[in-house]
Amino acid sequence: MKKLVIYLTFLYPNEEEFLKTLRVLEEEKVDIVELGIPVKDPFMDGGVIKDTHLEVLKTSPDVHKLVSILEYIKKNFSFKVVLMTYYEGVKAFNLLDSARGLCHGLLCVDKLITKKDFPSPIQLYSEGMTEEEMKSLAKENELFSYVMSGVGKTGSFKGVPTGYIETIKTLKSFSDLPAYVGFGIKTPQDAIEVCSNGAEGIIIGSHFIKILQEKGLEGCRNYVKELKEVL
Repeated sequence: MKKLVIYLTFLYPNEEEFLKTLRVLEEEKVDIVELGIPVKDPFMDGGVIKDTHLEVLKTSPDVHKLVSILEYIKKNFSFKVVLMTYYEGVKAFNLLDSARGLCHGLLCVDKLITKKDFPSPIQLYSEGMTEEEMKSLAKENELFSYVMSGVGKTGSFKGVPTGYIETIKTLKSFSDLPAYVGFGIKTPQDAIEVCSNGAEGIIIGSHFIKILQEKGLEGCRNYVKELKEVL
C-alpha cells in the first residue's frame, strides 16, 4: 500500500479546528501529517498556503505553543508528524532543539539541515538537480525523499508535471528511502498516476486546504477516504 501525507499549516484556522482536523486525519488513517510551521514569506508556496501562514501568524504562536501541541499529538495520535518550514521558521521556533523527540522529520526548504543539526532531516529533490547533488542530499535524509513533481510553487500546477519520474529513477539507483511526490496532486486519479510512475507515497497540501475551506471537515474526510481507497 502506498503512503498518504497530508499537509496542514500549524494551528490553521485556529487551535480548536486544527485539532479537529487532525482527529479526522487520524480516524481516516493518514500515514503522515506534514505540519507547516508558519513564516512571513513562504516563497515556495502558492497563495492558498501563504494565506494560511499569514492568518496563523496574526495569533503570534510561539515555541511554547508548538511544543505543547506536538506533545499532545504524540500522546493522542498515531500518525507520523513531519515539520515543514523555512529557515525563518527554524529560527523563530528554535526547531533544532524544541522539536527533537516530538516529530519524525524536519524539512527546511531553503537551508540544508544535516543529521548533525537534527536527528531526522528530510530533503527536497527536483528535476533540475544533478545525480551528485541528489547523492549529497541523500546522505542527510531520513524517513522519505520528498520529490517535487515539477518546478514551481505549491498549488500552482493545473496538472501533475512529469519531471518527477526521472528524479525518482535517479534516486532509486542509489537510495533505499521511499520516494514521496508532492506539488500539484489533487485527485485520486492523480494519485494513481504518480504511484504508477514509481512513487511510494503522495503529498497533498494546497488542495486539501481548499477542501477544508470550502467543504469543512466532512469534505476533508470524504476526500481522504477517496485517496486511501486508490492507494
